[in-house]
Amino acid sequence: MFGRTALMDQTVQHVSRYMAPDDRGNDSWQEDPPVDVEHCSVQPLDSVEYLSSASDQVVSRWQFFGPPGLDLKATDLIRADGKEYEIDGQPGINRAVSPLLAHTSAVLKEVTG
Repeated sequence: MFGRTALMDQTVQHVSRYMAPDDRGNDSWQEDPPVDVEHCSVQPLDSVEYLSSASDQVVSRWQFFGPPGLDLKATDLIRADGKEYEIDGQPGINRAVSPLLAHTSAVLKEVTG
């Protein structure tokens, strides 16, 4: 029942990441193959521009809403609309008395520049 609204109309890709030894035995990020997740929504929150003599960066944050059984971790990635976002902080599972209102939420971060 969750996500069957006009607001939850995006399909995103969930990429599970974890630390594991690479071919040389060094710990590095490993990624599982992306999994399509329907009935999601990625909405803008804020953006901050950092200007310095070394580089210019823009850090944008987005609010993610997805199905309650997503098993999203702070190390995972979300791909939506041709962009890749990192999870910023710990994702949350929002429980409710109605299955329509239960969902997974997370703040996403995109760094450019």
